Amino acid sequence: MRLVPIVLVISALECMRGVTVSPACKCISYESSHTKVGYFTSPNFSQPYPDGIHCLLYTFVGEKDEMVELTLLEFDLQAPFHDSCDDAVTMYLDLKQPAVNEYTKPDAVLCGSIYNIPSVHYYSTKNILMFEFKSDDIRSNNTGFQGEFKFLKQDLFSTNGDLVSNTNCDYIIDSKGKLRRGKFFSPGYPSFNKMKSIHCKYTFAGSHNQRVKLYFKKVTLKGTESSCISSRDKILVHDGDSIESAVIAEYCDTESLVEVFSTGSNMLVQLFAKTIKSTEGFEASYEFIDDSIYPSSELSSTEPDREGGSTDLGSPSVVDCDRIIRSVNQAGQPTVSGNFTSPNYPNPYPANIQCRYTFIGKGRERVQIKFADFDLYHPTKESEDCVDVDIVEISTIINGESADVDDFCGKAESQMVMSSGAKLTVTFMSFGALNGATRDNRGFLGQYNFVTNFGIETGEMANDSACGFIYNSSVTKSGTFNSPNYPGRYPRNTECHFMFYGFPEEQVRIAFTYFDIEGIYPCLGNTESDYVEFSNFRASVDRKLPRYCGGNKPRVQISDGQFFRVTFKSNSMFDATGFDAKYQFIDVSNADETHAPSSSGRNKEKSRHKHNKGRSTTVQTPPSSAADETHAPSSSGRNKEKSRHKHTRGRSTTVQTPPSSAADETHAPSSSGRNKEKSRHKHNKGRSTTVQSNINNQQASDSSAKTSGGGGSPSSTSSNGICLSCTCIFMCMQVSWCFLPLVSSYWQLVLL
Repeated sequence: MRLVPIVLVISALECMRGVTVSPACKCISYESSHTKVGYFTSPNFSQPYPDGIHCLLYTFVGEKDEMVELTLLEFDLQAPFHDSCDDAVTMYLDLKQPAVNEYTKPDAVLCGSIYNIPSVHYYSTKNILMFEFKSDDIRSNNTGFQGEFKFLKQDLFSTNGDLVSNTNCDYIIDSKGKLRRGKFFSPGYPSFNKMKSIHCKYTFAGSHNQRVKLYFKKVTLKGTESSCISSRDKILVHDGDSIESAVIAEYCDTESLVEVFSTGSNMLVQLFAKTIKSTEGFEASYEFIDDSIYPSSELSSTEPDREGGSTDLGSPSVVDCDRIIRSVNQAGQPTVSGNFTSPNYPNPYPANIQCRYTFIGKGRERVQIKFADFDLYHPTKESEDCVDVDIVEISTIINGESADVDDFCGKAESQMVMSSGAKLTVTFMSFGALNGATRDNRGFLGQYNFVTNFGIETGEMANDSACGFIYNSSVTKSGTFNSPNYPGRYPRNTECHFMFYGFPEEQVRIAFTYFDIEGIYPCLGNTESDYVEFSNFRASVDRKLPRYCGGNKPRVQISDGQFFRVTFKSNSMFDATGFDAKYQFIDVSNADETHAPSSSGRNKEKSRHKHNKGRSTTVQTPPSSAADETHAPSSSGRNKEKSRHKHTRGRSTTVQTPPSSAADETHAPSSSGRNKEKSRHKHNKGRSTTVQSNINNQQASDSSAKTSGGGGSPSSTSSNGICLSCTCIFMCMQVSWCFLPLVSSYWQLVLL
């Protein structure tokens, strides 16, 4: 039954008991003493609201231990004009008494449609909430708003823990003193709070045989379009009770339904909020889990699936094939790796069954799967589509929902697959025999690994990042690094940082030998692109360096100084095979040694100034691919492309190639071309791709010369931005810095 609230339209002073926004204000009042839930609307809803409403105040007053929740069900006001709202709803959420005036700062100003407002839910910080509605003198056809209000108990959003003395938001949650499970929240949640310079710690202390499970139901922070490392608002989850413990999860934007498991009995959550803008914060729950009640492998019987159009030959028997495999066994010992197989392997598997293998890790662990042997029944050899055939499907959890990673059928080639979090599921389905045919296929032999290094074998893992790697010149002067799970597809929703530390007289040189990052140039958030970015700063964006994505391999990167950072970030939607790169620490102490121009600015500018002294030029530096690099063929061949097609299904985009992609850069052909293209089509189904190139292909004579290396002098081609021929100069004016170090080049410029 719909409850109708008591509505009072009275004078401002009677309603507000204080100074109002305007003496002309009228007030509509709702009090919890009359009803705990109800509805509110704009005047004349659902007809157009009147023009000339100068001040209409809606006031909601609850008991002292209550808070107010507003939910906007419909919202249609005049659209903003030049970022100004002439018709608007102005929210006041943080009030100690039911009174506002011209000095009261609003918490939100809403106008336009329901799709233009930041949220449909608004909460008071205490027991009072007010909002003002106004309209200008111009008549419109907008219908206004309708919403629901509730008066809730404030303790619904209270953290179940002991507040540390002399702190505002530090809690200790002990499994001995409190319940084994409970909830914890950011300060003031769920109201939009101005959480400026907040630093909160939540310490979870279990007994020796327990682990901590955290479940973030909702995270809403003022994240940046860049990576978490440069975000001012973030959540860090440590695998231990100290800030020195390894970070196993990091959140800086909007997340939901995320699980995190500790390795041991303790866990620490840190909240940093330094922005002056309003944000909700987070809502989460915790549970202390006894390891003894979770064996490493659990079996259950599965009834054969008799649906899906299959033909049943007789009465199939019950097959025990479901398994739950954890990285810690019943005795508390790690089970880092092992095998799993189809039923009866290596003998033929039964028809019409379904088996589910669930892998659950802890801490930083990711699940990595590879098939050592794969042979499933496929009735049509000419078709390689995994539709209505025996199949293995692999899925992971992203934002609380199951997301497909890949599927395999027939005699698929082996390819590594990695989970996005600590959980991954492999589902094997065989259908009934067709036309009386019998199976003689072996099935599969799978290998699993619980890895903490994301499949990155080089560098030293950093404790202050969930996926961070440190490369020190004091350890080695050169080496390689790669994206997670390379040469398999990288996991989604993953952010990794590669930190390079040289000596004071060194610079860092980065060169990519393979590059395939899903995305659309210029690789911004509004294109849902994964990307690789570079920075001369540890925790801030280097705005003079562009991002890279797609197949456009970055040019050789040289740091300004002794430090350099490479960041890789993937979103929750698509994936690709990633990158492989080389690094080198270069000694620049010898002043006579000439290095290739730095793509990061300072040395590049110095070189340009030296070689163009007295000449006034305007040059644009695009994010070009290095002409002296050649893409290595993908080791994952056809499955790589199969993956790309599957995970970009339904995406329609226009790809703009950065203007200086080196035309002489040639991809080596894939060893399994046909299936590679099939894969790309599968993961990009519906995606219309138009590549726009801003330059003509370089001539073969220009592309044959290459740079001599990281510390050598550049050759007379445009691959490093030094132009010595008319053709090169023309190319250089469009796509790269144009350097004229030789006098002979001057006459070529005149002729041009």
